[in-house]
Amino acid sequence: MLNDWLNIIFFKSNFYIYRLHSLSIAGMRFIFIAIFILSISWANAQVADNFNDGDFTIAPAWTGDDSVFVVVPVLSNNQLRSNKTITNSSFYLSTSNALVNDCQWEFFANLQFNTSGLNYVDVFLTSDNANLQDPASNGYFVRIGSTQDDICLYKRVVGANTKIIDGVDLTTNFSNNSMKIKVIRTASNDWSLERDMSGTGNTYVLEGTVNDASVLTTGFFGFSISQSTASFFQKHFFDDIVVGPIVVDNTPPQLISATALSNNSVDVLFSEAVSISTCENIINYSINNGITISTATRDLSNPALVHLILSNNLINNTTYNLVATSIEDLSSNIIASGSNVNFSYIVAATAQFRDVIINEIYTDQTPLVALPNAEFVELYNRSANAVNLNGWKIADPTTNGTIGNYTILPGQYLILCANADTALYQSFGNVKGVTSWPSLNNASDRLFLKTDLGDFIDSVSYIDTWYQDAIKE
Repeated sequence: MLNDWLNIIFFKSNFYIYRLHSLSIAGMRFIFIAIFILSISWANAQVADNFNDGDFTIAPAWTGDDSVFVVVPVLSNNQLRSNKTITNSSFYLSTSNALVNDCQWEFFANLQFNTSGLNYVDVFLTSDNANLQDPASNGYFVRIGSTQDDICLYKRVVGANTKIIDGVDLTTNFSNNSMKIKVIRTASNDWSLERDMSGTGNTYVLEGTVNDASVLTTGFFGFSISQSTASFFQKHFFDDIVVGPIVVDNTPPQLISATALSNNSVDVLFSEAVSISTCENIINYSINNGITISTATRDLSNPALVHLILSNNLINNTTYNLVATSIEDLSSNIIASGSNVNFSYIVAATAQFRDVIINEIYTDQTPLVALPNAEFVELYNRSANAVNLNGWKIADPTTNGTIGNYTILPGQYLILCANADTALYQSFGNVKGVTSWPSLNNASDRLFLKTDLGDFIDSVSYIDTWYQDAIKE
């Protein structure tokens, strides 16, 4: 009986049939067990690739338009990058994937351009065809970018695309979109789409949910890219791809910081998104020195941030302690008892000429050497007073960039960059995003630092001959 079963399994290979007939019953039992274990492994196959091996042709093998993708070093690791330099083109790369439901997809993407209806990425979570651009294929994909600059979930049934989760408009309307995306599909075909525009995976925001069972099979996962002009060449980066079982969150949120924005408002930052019912309950917070809280509101764009309005005023040059209790994350994990953090309230002084100076300029990112692919200007407060930069301008002769609310303390450094690039520099020190960032010319430019009232504080005229070395230049 066992011989007959094995003959059926291996009927396509005469060699294996012959070998099986030559085995003992014990040997055949061993092979039967091995086949059973292998079938379980196939059924639970998953995708996991961070490209740190510098290759995308093995473990796992990616195929398709493989000649127009490369693996490049970015900071301390490697990332998959597009490499096609043809206008009005589309291209793809896919790998085998057998998981279709009761599973989770998570990946990092960095699109270094403003998306549009002609420049976007379709990330196929499932596809029954390795060619992700086959018009007759079936599957589900996340579209990053469109005329609405959003992140949405689509289904494709016999080549017809239908949007089933509509993301928030203008999410990808930036020159640098660094993000993590997570999609979950349960055994009952409930889908959820989340995105984290910090690129860390610590502050996911829910784009939406839907129940859909239109496609129940898959064979592949991958990326399909559409680009129009040379401005979009080599600006698609992917990393940290994981397709596997649904990950259950058992980690409680942590209290990261509290920041006094004024004498009656404090921002509280947690390590991850927190539930609106617990974070907006004022009895879950306390501040010493007799300070009471009147309202707590979770930030609309960052669910890890809570805005507190105080009933009485903070005192200048005073340090306070904030305690958060009973705060839960979106998986109902509760913050550790006694979580607390200190913060200070300091009234900023009026800055005088060169109290704050332009200390460092990063204009040319080619080639990348241990820094992100994004411009920055570093400020230094050389005065003895705290200075609030809200509304200040960092400008060149053509563009005025506006700095948001930030108090730079005496002796403190601050990195300024475009709003979309702040996550890239958080590990390097204090960082603040700038609206309408003035693009820095590589060869030469003049930068101005002015207050919100237009008072001149500092300026730098730079030129690349400063390097005094052709290689450094």
